[in-house]
Amino acid sequence: MNKKNALVGYYFNNNLMHSIKGDKSLRESVYNRERTLNSVDKNMKKLSQVWLYLLMETGAYRLVIGLNNAEVRVSSVFDPLNTEVHLAGDLLDPEYMDFHFNKIPLKEKSRLIKRIYKMLESDTAFELLSKEWQTSLLERNQRMEKLTNVDDLRFIMENLPKLRDLEGYYLRTITINLFNSTVSMAFNCDGTQIMSHAKFREFIEHYI
Repeated sequence: MNKKNALVGYYFNNNLMHSIKGDKSLRESVYNRERTLNSVDKNMKKLSQVWLYLLMETGAYRLVIGLNNAEVRVSSVFDPLNTEVHLAGDLLDPEYMDFHFNKIPLKEKSRLIKRIYKMLESDTAFELLSKEWQTSLLERNQRMEKLTNVDDLRFIMENLPKLRDLEGYYLRTITINLFNSTVSMAFNCDGTQIMSHAKFREFIEHYI
């Protein structure tokens, strides 16, 4: 049996930093594809604050932010198996925000996620898992304390504009997941960078 771990799995890895190369033809033609500024770029500072608010003060635990197409996919603890899709521009409307996003403090969101997994432990479906998975999930739930370091999360949002303004290479899509404290970034060269929130600062200091 292959015991190799998934790149991002049911465990937590604060040392995660991994690069995935994409389509070679896209890498080679990156300088021939001119970038055009869009509505997200023009409102990046305000939107970064909105995205930070969603993660820190509402039910959102994962954001998939399309910086090229202004699509924002939101996963919420209040509807954990669903994914909402919003337009970035709509998130600048306070009434829209109040209607679609229920508030919950970050600490309570962390506790709620732990309780959701506790419910799974007591469900008959838990017995369908292999003994290895059962043990791993039980151990993870026991040591699960908080979703992320708030300073790391703020640093990520503060540096999104820099990643959009890189010379030649720029960020197309970013996925920020609180649950396993990971960031996945897809660039216009078709390459992807996946890392823990804790490693993001190191990535910025090295490449920016």
